[in-house]
Amino acid sequence: MKTLDNTIRYHELIMSYDDTEHCPEFDLPEGFHFEFYQKKDKMDWIQIHIESGEFTSIREGESIFHSFYDSFIDELSKRCIFIVKNDSQEKVGTATISPLKQKEYGYEAAMDWVAIKRSYQGKHLSKPLISKGIHLAKELNYNKIILHTQTTSWLAVKIYLDIGFEPFKTTEDIGWQ
Repeated sequence: MKTLDNTIRYHELIMSYDDTEHCPEFDLPEGFHFEFYQKKDKMDWIQIHIESGEFTSIREGESIFHSFYDSFIDELSKRCIFIVKNDSQEKVGTATISPLKQKEYGYEAAMDWVAIKRSYQGKHLSKPLISKGIHLAKELNYNKIILHTQTTSWLAVKIYLDIGFEPFKTTEDIGWQ
């Protein structure tokens, strides 16, 4: 399944979820469970993003991991989640609820780095992962969260909309057209 469509012109899209108290429940399919990030999981996080098409190399993944997470690395064990395959313990998906260094449009947290390995896409894992992320935001005392995505990930955008994220209009809204 091809989840990035580079035939579509790239535009950043911002979405919001403004009531983490109310989120639909989506259970993981049988054979999978959630786990929180542990210090040994950095390479698993990178591998998920390589296999989802987000990164092209381990070096790129390590650079992005550190530039993004180093400011709150000690909090990852309560902010970053994985979908894990029960029989092999393979980590196949991930998402993070990130604290924002400064408020963005009034939001203090974002759902970031949502990804599922290509070989596991289409197996009904996305909605449970996103739903779990919203519930995690609530547990971390965020009433609302923001999410950055792009037009080239239109399939993910549809899933976000189906769960209840809404387009966040800024002066740059051409991508929503």
